[in-house]
Amino acid sequence: AVDRSAAALEVARENAQRLGAGNLRMILSDWYSALVGQNFDLIVSNPPYIAAADPHLAQGDVRFEPPAALASGADGLDDIRTIIKGATVHLKPGGWLLFEHGYDQAASCRELLAHAGFGQVASAADLAGIARVSYGRWTS
Repeated sequence: AVDRSAAALEVARENAQRLGAGNLRMILSDWYSALVGQNFDLIVSNPPYIAAADPHLAQGDVRFEPPAALASGADGLDDIRTIIKGATVHLKPGGWLLFEHGYDQAASCRELLAHAGFGQVASAADLAGIARVSYGRWTS
């Protein structure tokens, strides 16, 4: 598990201990920076994906969240672009990348995956029927 927030990793450690997930390694890292030379069969991410100017960021409970945990550039896709680019280096051939995104970003995310060279690109719907996770298989 990788996060750039030490506080978020501490919460994750507490949750893992409470749930009995003993085979989990937590790494403080800005995306892939601490993973040099490591390759994976699967990368799963729940990155920030809200557009920086989205008015919802100033409403409700999200007002109390760190902005960097929610917003990711003008279109909300900056961190997703970083994840996709890094996955091309850190996935083993045939490995999968899956990530959550906003309710209206599935088509853009599939396009980003395909453009980066991923195959079997698709999106999966949440319980409300909204495409909220996109994924692809690294073919190189």
